[in-house]
Amino acid sequence: MTTDPRPIAIYGDWHGHLGWALGSIDAAENAGVKTLIHVGDLGLDFPGRNRGRFEKKLNLVLIEREMTLILSVGNHDNHDTVSTLEIQADGLATFRSNIQILPRGGRTVVEGLTVGGLGGAYSIDQKYRIEGKDWWANEEPTQQEADQLVAGGPVDILITHDVPASVPMTSDLNLPADVIAEATKTRILLDKVVHRLQPPHLFAGHWHQRRIHELRHEDGSVTRVDVLANELANDGNGALVWPGSTPLRIETLRITTR
Repeated sequence: MTTDPRPIAIYGDWHGHLGWALGSIDAAENAGVKTLIHVGDLGLDFPGRNRGRFEKKLNLVLIEREMTLILSVGNHDNHDTVSTLEIQADGLATFRSNIQILPRGGRTVVEGLTVGGLGGAYSIDQKYRIEGKDWWANEEPTQQEADQLVAGGPVDILITHDVPASVPMTSDLNLPADVIAEATKTRILLDKVVHRLQPPHLFAGHWHQRRIHELRHEDGSVTRVDVLANELANDGNGALVWPGSTPLRIETLRITTR
């Protein structure tokens, strides 16, 4: 007798919204999920008088449900904190007992699938933010991290925060040309990595919209790119992914906030 594989839940930006995070965990538990992957902008460890409350409550619920959240950082996560964490043998770093960090350029194994990470992005609003408080200068992935990821060999799923440049994306924001140019640098780096690594699946966020796009490579292989929406997008923020042979089975995870 065989049993169906256990799905993984993958989420877009939450920005520290506790009610949405808890609703996302509820939805994952109902689907039989034990491991949650977050593509960044969790809102991790922002300084201030409420520092740590969000993560403490989140971790307690994860412990109760016997679940683990793996975060590949975005631009709105505390990069100074993440940079101090020790990477363990499984490729992850521990922030809380049930909140793990997938470092940029790193990889781990989840439900038998190799998952690589190249998180981070350019903050288009950084001139309105304060360094070390709600903006971090090391928020973008580097060429060294990209090369490290590619050197590690194939992955089944690549987690980024921004979206590769070959994926057509349209923003509703009227941004200055110099800001667009700076933001595009990370997208170009990600694009080069995708074409070198050719992962069958990539999940990203950052753009606050749900989009699916296929990137075709010269050898005929395809990378399915799932861009996930942000918090409060009931049918756009979460996806269920079933382990197996690629292309993987992917379905919408409907979420209701608490």
